[in-house]
Formats: sequence, structure tokens, C-alpha cells
Amino acid sequence: MTEHYRITVNEQYVIDAEPGLSIFDSLRQAGYRMRISCRNGVCQICKTTLLQGHIEQRYPALDVCLHAADKPAQVYACTAVPRSDIKIEIDGLLRPGELHVKKLVCDIAAFEQLSHDVYRVRLHLPVTGRQAIEFHAGQYLEIILPDQRRAAFSIGSAPDFSSDIELHIRRIPEGEMSLAIIEHLTHNPSVEIELPKGDCYLEVEALAADTTVILAAASTGFSQIKSIAEHLLANQVSNPIHIYWGARAEADFYLRKLPLQWAAEHTNVHVHLVISEPESSPDWSGRMALLPEAIVADFEHFDKTEIYTSGSPAMVYALADACEAKGLQDTQIHSDVFAYAPRK
Repeated sequence: MTEHYRITVNEQYVIDAEPGLSIFDSLRQAGYRMRISCRNGVCQICKTTLLQGHIEQRYPALDVCLHAADKPAQVYACTAVPRSDIKIEIDGLLRPGELHVKKLVCDIAAFEQLSHDVYRVRLHLPVTGRQAIEFHAGQYLEIILPDQRRAAFSIGSAPDFSSDIELHIRRIPEGEMSLAIIEHLTHNPSVEIELPKGDCYLEVEALAADTTVILAAASTGFSQIKSIAEHLLANQVSNPIHIYWGARAEADFYLRKLPLQWAAEHTNVHVHLVISEPESSPDWSGRMALLPEAIVADFEHFDKTEIYTSGSPAMVYALADACEAKGLQDTQIHSDVFAYAPRK
């Protein structure tokens, strides 16, 4: 029987390695990425620290067997082959789906007002950035002001499209940072950003054909949902897609025609606009409810369902709790809230 080995990387990732494969090839098969160039042990870019275990290195020829108390050794992932379970350290290793985070200075291509308090910003990536920057649908970026203050905004455009990045920014009169961001974007030709960030994203390659996708947004959380929806549509998925957009008042649906257009053009897209404060919209004839209540009312269960949601922590956790009562598991709901505002 062929023996497999375990590679433990950076004390947190464990990978099964087929015998005869180099460290690099084993990592690549598992979806990990690292810096590499020549693949023959000459360029030394793939230098890796062996902490424990036995490896044979083809070039430069090396046979190393380390115990936990031994001094670490430097090996090259492209030619080193495990001969036992090993523990290693690799700088700059990227997990499956993880992308390089980079800083860029972008031109402010457009700044337009969509509603009484929401603005759409289009940032134009520099030529070099267009080739180097990748992001997943649903990730966010940080705007960096000249005084180094930062603010995070969901990327409102899909990674499948042009070199422009779209943001939706709400003006909060009492918010010092909000006003500073809008002031900078209004009076400057460029802005510094850092991206991509966030683990709440969707990749169509990982989406099962029988999965129902629920995209739930409150207020400007629609920006993140827009990116995911456009990614799904650009890749012509046929999965049922339910888009829920909740707002206090009808006037807060600042891009109302867009999701309705998606639904008109794609039979698998269903759009639900929900108002939570009907007294603020006397002419509204659509649905009136809190967003979690509306979603739970529409589904008998959440088998084979993935929920991506963006909004306040209170809304996101209310949605998670409501759906859990109908069988939703923690692994089926995705939100950046779980990272920046975890419940005790």
C-alpha cells in the first residue's frame, strides 16, 4: 500500500502529500500558492524552513532528517521530497482562494450622487495594477487618507469586468471619517487603496449546481451583494438566486432599477425589496418587514442553501438566529460581520 505523508505548514495547515511529490507540488495540489520560479533548485526563491521530519532534495543534493529539538534547516520546496511526516515554515504562503494584498494609488474616475446620502465612486486602477490585482466577488478594500486613517468599503463591482472598481459610500453627517473620505474624493484626483480583504466571498467554481444562493443586504450592504450577483451572472450560473435588499425607506433603494433588471433578464433571479419603516414611505406598495423575517417567511428550510449577507451586526446575527431555527448551519451563512464583530 502506498504511504502518504502529512505536511504541517506554519503550525496551522495540514496537507496530505503523495509519495514522490515535491513539497511545492503537494502544496499546489492542495490549492496553496507560494513564490517559485525555476523549479530546479537554482533560483532559491522557494526557500523553505524544515523544522521536523525527513526530506530528500534532488538539487542541491541533500538528505535531512530532523527531530523536534534539532536546529531547523533550509530546503527548497521545488526539489525537496518528504520521506516522512514533516513540519515546515514558508513565508508568504497563500491559502486556497487567498490573494496578495497590495497598495495602489488609483485615479478617481467618477464621483456621483445616487441618493440623498449615497455616492458611487469609480476608481481606475493604474496600468500595472490591472495586471497585478485580483479580488474575489464580495471582498472589500480600504481607502487610506493622506493622514493614514483608513476606512473599509465593499467592492461593488465584479472581478469579471473592467479595470474600474466601484464603491458605494454613504455620507453620515455626524461621522467624522465619512465626511473626511467624501471630502478627499471630491477634491482630489487620486486616492490610495489597499486590497483585497475579507473572507466573505463567493467563487462560482466552488458552487454546487443544486445550491440555492441567498444574497441579503441592508442599506449600502447592497454594494457587496451587487459584486457577488454580477459575478454569478457573468458566469451564467443557473442556480436559484434570491436577492433581498432591506431599507428603512423607499428612497434608500439607491440603485433600485438594477436588481429588477437582473430579474427581468434572468429567470433564476428573484428580487425582494423590503421596507422596515412603512411610515416613512406612505406611497410604498411593496413588502414591509424586517429583512430576517422576510427571508425566513419565504423558505420552509435551508437545505442546500448558501447565504451571503451584508449589513449591521444586529441585522446579520438576527438573520443567522432566525435561519438557524429552520436548520441553517453556521457554515452556510457568510458575512464580514463574523470577523469584525464576533459574538462572545
